[in-house]
Amino acid sequence: MYAIRTEVWSENMDKPEISSRHGEPANSAVKVLLLAIALMLALLLIWVGRVIFLLLFAAIIAAILLTAIVAWIQAKLKLGRGLAFVLILLAAFTSGFLLLWISGPNIIDQIVVLKTALPQAANQLVERIQAFAWGRWLFEQWSDYAQLSTSVSYAFTRIGGIVVSAASLAACLVILVFLSIYLSAEPDLYFSGIKRLTPKRYRATLDACGTSVVRIIRWWLVARMFAMIAVGTFVSLGLWALGVPLAGTLGIIAALLTFIPNVGPILSVVPAALLALAISPTKGLLTVLLFLLVHGLEGNIITPLLERRIVRLPPALTLTAQLLLAVIAGPLGLALAAPLMAAMLGIADVLLPADSAPKKLAG
Repeated sequence: MYAIRTEVWSENMDKPEISSRHGEPANSAVKVLLLAIALMLALLLIWVGRVIFLLLFAAIIAAILLTAIVAWIQAKLKLGRGLAFVLILLAAFTSGFLLLWISGPNIIDQIVVLKTALPQAANQLVERIQAFAWGRWLFEQWSDYAQLSTSVSYAFTRIGGIVVSAASLAACLVILVFLSIYLSAEPDLYFSGIKRLTPKRYRATLDACGTSVVRIIRWWLVARMFAMIAVGTFVSLGLWALGVPLAGTLGIIAALLTFIPNVGPILSVVPAALLALAISPTKGLLTVLLFLLVHGLEGNIITPLLERRIVRLPPALTLTAQLLLAVIAGPLGLALAAPLMAAMLGIADVLLPADSAPKKLAG
């Protein structure tokens, strides 16, 4: 009887273990389902707030540049970080105020003139082409070719409106400035918050990824800034030598668009070429040759020399990312596609094995 009771008791003790083993697949399925729901909600949140996330990324880029300048000033002048940060902010705001006070009205007037001159130049280009038989034949291939001049004029009016309409642009710039100041004032505070949400076994990898991304973004920004200054200077001087009107404004536009690889140089030549063609076909051709020379110098000499210490961005991959983000988030996505790809390559440089990681240029 004792043996029977012992056997029955042991069987009863085994029953909860059996039930727990049967419950394990159910618990795993629930976890997978919850993870899938969380992933879907995260993707939905990213999609809904894609512009906000891109603005945050732009603020992180500006904060990386600002912290690099603060560190350089701190090392050169042997100052504390807080004092160096305040000096940089004072210098930046003072320089911006003086620039707007001295050159702001002139720049705004030239942009207003450019807004009016671009549609007129487009109409003159259409009329010049229509003066030739092959031009009339080319326009007749469109069923509504009679409205082509009006359509082109409207398109360039809209482009001018994008340049001039500063309401939304100013709001984005204000948000960007304040976010970048907050992030660069206490970068460790925000990064430590991310580390707390990361499991301990992955924190070393997170530190390595952060260091790699900051290094690549920093050098990419330095390369872009020097390229923008060089392109703006050469274009302004070249257009002035050719006698093209609004040379300074067109040089500023070319410098700003140089921030966008691949697409920016193509967009920058359009307004300058139109204004030059309105004067004469020879000046239009010389203007196009000037932009080809300047951007060829930038793409083959200046940028490669400055980007020796970072991972080179594959042009096809960058262009694909630009097209996708342009469709998803418009001009902001187009402008931030290249630094976003640089950040992703910085992360891949840490996570991928050494034999399959992107190759660095020797420098």
